[in-house]
Amino acid sequence: MKYCFAFLSLLLVCSSCLDENQPKNETSTQAEIAQDSTQKGGRKIINAGSVSQYTGKPGRLIVVAEPTEYIDEIAFLFDSIFAAPIRPFYPKTPYFEVYQRSPQDFKRLSTRLRNVVELKIDEKIEKGAPTMHVYENYYAKTQIYTKLQAHDISDLYDLLLKEVDYLFQVYDRQEWKREYYRHPSKKNATTRNKLKSKFGIDLTLPSKFSYESIDDEYAIIMFPDRTRQMEMETSGAYSTSRANFIQSGVMVWQYPYTDERQLNPYNLMMMRDTILKYYTSHEMEGVYMGTQNHPAVLPKFEKLKIGDITGYQFRGLFKFTGKSEPSGGRFWSYHFKHPTRETIVAISGYLDAPPTMSASFDFNRIRAVIYSVKAVD
Repeated sequence: MKYCFAFLSLLLVCSSCLDENQPKNETSTQAEIAQDSTQKGGRKIINAGSVSQYTGKPGRLIVVAEPTEYIDEIAFLFDSIFAAPIRPFYPKTPYFEVYQRSPQDFKRLSTRLRNVVELKIDEKIEKGAPTMHVYENYYAKTQIYTKLQAHDISDLYDLLLKEVDYLFQVYDRQEWKREYYRHPSKKNATTRNKLKSKFGIDLTLPSKFSYESIDDEYAIIMFPDRTRQMEMETSGAYSTSRANFIQSGVMVWQYPYTDERQLNPYNLMMMRDTILKYYTSHEMEGVYMGTQNHPAVLPKFEKLKIGDITGYQFRGLFKFTGKSEPSGGRFWSYHFKHPTRETIVAISGYLDAPPTMSASFDFNRIRAVIYSVKAVD
């Protein structure tokens, strides 16, 4: 019962439904994104100093434990927090895929995986005094490796119950930070200067992208399409197609700020659809991008502070709509009043991908761009 309560508490704090009757969402948590990665919530993250290259796919958490230590209650705790779905994305998109490995398999296969939590029962540990140490750069650069040790399974579970929300924040933050570290901070000067001039913002961008802008109100930064081979069965024989692809990028738009009511999340979403209808036309005539507002997938939002900027973060689904509805996808966006200009600025990442392909890398890259935002005059 107590681990169910922890899970429900996390959901109540971290997400809220975009409902016209409760648009202000005063209870939303303001999270400081731009902070020192070695200190969070008063707990210290120890830098182990490794410079080896990490391995493994993004969005995976490896729990190193014996089967007798990874009991059902502990497995449920990891699944309910780390593997919770990113609401309201559909199909289901978990924050992490959680895998358990024995210590022997972990050492035999690879110790340089991105995200690792080690659980250990040791009777030498004092009863009632379990320990937790969080390391960065442990076996590999940017790896997060946490060691939890306890006298018995009861102490281990109680420690996890207390710390699992904090650990989730650390690992989730490191997922997008890895992509941020990969983005060259001193390159892309031409595009960044255009963003500074037009929108009053600076963004750290990936190495490869294409940039287009329309007037002074809208711009789009398109990431290279990603493809992979896809096996298709036709008339009993297998063939290969490259139809399995991902399209993603970040859109930026702005409009004049005239009234505080514009910052109501419901009104921010209404203006989103107005802007996108005008600027994001599909290749099919009469079709444009819009927000999916079905009750089952209403956008979720929370108040969020990035550096010195306070705004609203949204997650939701988009669809191309109008004369027909050929496709759709997921979006992750951030909307705020510019601190020194009388404008409202939105940075909206989008992802159009087959449901069978993991979205972790793409959303980490999108979040790395959004969370790098700085306001300039």
